[in-house]
Amino acid sequence: MVEIIGKIVLCLVIALLLGFLIGWLFSKALGKEEEHIDVESFNDSDSQLNIELVELEHKYEKEKELVAEFSAKNRELKGELMKKISLLESTSNTLKNLQTNTLSNQNRSNDFSIEKISKLEKLLEKKNRELIEFETVLVKAEETIEELKRK
Repeated sequence: MVEIIGKIVLCLVIALLLGFLIGWLFSKALGKEEEHIDVESFNDSDSQLNIELVELEHKYEKEKELVAEFSAKNRELKGELMKKISLLESTSNTLKNLQTNTLSNQNRSNDFSIEKISKLEKLLEKKNRELIEFETVLVKAEETIEELKRK
């Protein structure tokens, strides 16, 4: 029985080795066919790929030039913007200074006007008192004249 089991195991090992060898050879044969097909399709599409590659390189160069052009234009515009910003800031500062000066001049003018008005009011009161005194003197003078005329 051991002899039969040994022969069966030996047959199985030989079948395994034969199967492995046949499979390996079969895979090699199929692999070469696939490589052959890929090379042929690559050769057919090689001219198309070269044309597309040249077109892409041309597009890339154009876009690279555009990027450089826009970058230069961007720098130029930023410079102009900075000049305008500095001009705007200086103009804004000048306007603020003018506004401050104008307000302070108006305040001084208002203070002067208020002071002048109060002086004029005091002078008016003084003149009104003098006028009242003058009227009383005139009334007394008239009364005196009338008394003198009656006598």
